[in-house]
Amino acid sequence: MNHTGSVPDTAGHRYDWMAHAACRDQRDVFDTPKREHEARTICVARCPVRSQCLAYTKETERGLHRDDRDGVAAGLTYDERHRLDSTARRRNEDAPLIQFTGAERCGTHLALLRHLWLDEPIDPKCWSGEVYRDHENRNWRQRNTPQPEPAQETPAQETKPRTPREWCVYTLWSSGLSDPAIAHRMAISLDSVQQVRKRLGLLANLHVEQAS
Repeated sequence: MNHTGSVPDTAGHRYDWMAHAACRDQRDVFDTPKREHEARTICVARCPVRSQCLAYTKETERGLHRDDRDGVAAGLTYDERHRLDSTARRRNEDAPLIQFTGAERCGTHLALLRHLWLDEPIDPKCWSGEVYRDHENRNWRQRNTPQPEPAQETPAQETKPRTPREWCVYTLWSSGLSDPAIAHRMAISLDSVQQVRKRLGLLANLHVEQAS
């Protein structure tokens, strides 16, 4: 009996693995330099197709310069992939090619790069070293990131006092008393003092005076 129906396509497609990649819908993580460790962790700990991704990345980026690569792929940053690719185009100012000798000491960044580039199992010591380096890098960035200047209170256009209370607040403020000291001296709430001072366009006296 002859079969006249269509033959089902049972052959696997070349890029079917991409549907199982752990980085799907997380491009912001993989394209943000400050989140490189987070991206590397997703590749190493959660991605079931890292080997296919590594082979695909090597094939598509073969010979490319550093500037033509981006993001994290297969657990490696674009700069690391450029330095590991012996076929990549290079300029005088580029970092040197990384070459493995087989003597890379376990726990070092170089050993981790070897595991990732050669698709070798990553041992706990090498991954612990990566976690420690990320922790140190975060601490360094935190220590060396300039802190924003505290916001300065901008006075409104100065207005003359109109009521006895406003005159009293103005007089005590002019003598250098702080808001709490003025409130204590006048037996009114701190909020009332601040409302009057702001309406008059007066900056707060930042030093604290002891009311007598």
